[in-house]
Amino acid sequence: MFGIDLPAYHGPIDLLLYLIRREELPLEEISLSRITAQYLDYVSILQELDLDEVGEFIDITSQLIEMKAKAVLPNDEEEAPQILSMQETGDGVENLVDRLVQYKRFRDVASLLDEQSRQWQLRFPRLANDLPPRRLDAADVPIAKVEVWDLVSAFGRILKAKQKAPEHKLTYDNTPIHVYMERIHGLVRDHGEVELQNLFDLGMHKSGLVAMFLATLELTRHHGLLAQQRDADTPLLLVAGPTFEEVLQVAAVDNLEAEAVANSNMPVMPR
Repeated sequence: MFGIDLPAYHGPIDLLLYLIRREELPLEEISLSRITAQYLDYVSILQELDLDEVGEFIDITSQLIEMKAKAVLPNDEEEAPQILSMQETGDGVENLVDRLVQYKRFRDVASLLDEQSRQWQLRFPRLANDLPPRRLDAADVPIAKVEVWDLVSAFGRILKAKQKAPEHKLTYDNTPIHVYMERIHGLVRDHGEVELQNLFDLGMHKSGLVAMFLATLELTRHHGLLAQQRDADTPLLLVAGPTFEEVLQVAAVDNLEAEAVANSNMPVMPR
């Protein structure tokens, strides 16, 4: 229901009827232009226009405009003393009140009928159709309008139903840590220094990344490998320290199986 929001009045049109009947709201304090602007805003956001409601609003506001014009804008000075205030005017106010009362009566009856209809639907079940179902030819059925996004949505559902679950292949990586240690040790020995980020190959599996990092820690702890950085913006370097050995001895300190066959082809592909 449309509600009016003014400094002198705030509420629905039914309350306006009550105030006019009680003569508690002078017409001079109501801005008809603001009421019209608010109603236009109200109509603009409606999804479906109620012609009956619009007609009632136009009828009521037109009478209010006519009455207010006669009350505040006399035609000439001679007619000014004869124009009465809102409280003293009889025919115009009574006519407006009668129309508002009639409008409210119809609204109340419509609400009552709507409520009775809902109660009737809950109380009495709908009867089954005794007629046999009519056979329809597919060529006679009208085709509903389909947007492009309907096709996209349908195609997405088809893809989701047709695609197979991804196959997961698990491969156990049993490459010993000392294999990674020997690789790092050889790079530092041959080049003098190695950037830490260059040890991790593109596409290396997560287990290989962790093993390479653990091997770096072991070399810095027990085999004379040093980590250095010239400044905060340069990469971290791995260099040979004073105790760095030319030949890596991993069995004595790290308790690793030196006799194990080192597989230099470490896994680099995702598993």
